[in-house]
Amino acid sequence: MNLFAFFRRRKPSLPPRPASPDLSYLEDHAPAMTKLYERALALMEEKRPWLDGNFCVGHLAKRLFCNRAFLSRAINICSGHNFRWLVNYYRIVYASDLMKKDPHMKVEEVAKMSGFNTLPTFNYSFKLLMKERPSEYQARVRSESTPRPPSRWRALLQ
Repeated sequence: MNLFAFFRRRKPSLPPRPASPDLSYLEDHAPAMTKLYERALALMEEKRPWLDGNFCVGHLAKRLFCNRAFLSRAINICSGHNFRWLVNYYRIVYASDLMKKDPHMKVEEVAKMSGFNTLPTFNYSFKLLMKERPSEYQARVRSESTPRPPSRWRALLQ
């Protein structure tokens, strides 16, 4: 009898699945989580730590003097998204503001200035949040921001 036949015959024993997760512990911590989440948002908007490409949940937890796991759980529960999504949200909003201010800036420069380390991550996050690629967004902003020639020149151009 070979080993493959032996392992195929054995049925794995799986632990029984719980009927529903026990979330009763959240009722005790809900006010603390909400307060921590609000403090985290205030710090993110005021200090802009997400501009650092190496920013992580541990850095934010140190600044807020709290536990990393509790902060992560608070962000997940209060926002419905994870920490990485929250950081990328702030970065993409900042990047779109940069593109509005200077529509002729290169996309790579915007990504670096917004805190992204790689261009593919920037492109993916931008597309996920803004529903269009950064180059498409930038082209739209360029077309909206370019001034129209005066009426007397318009007649000469046609």
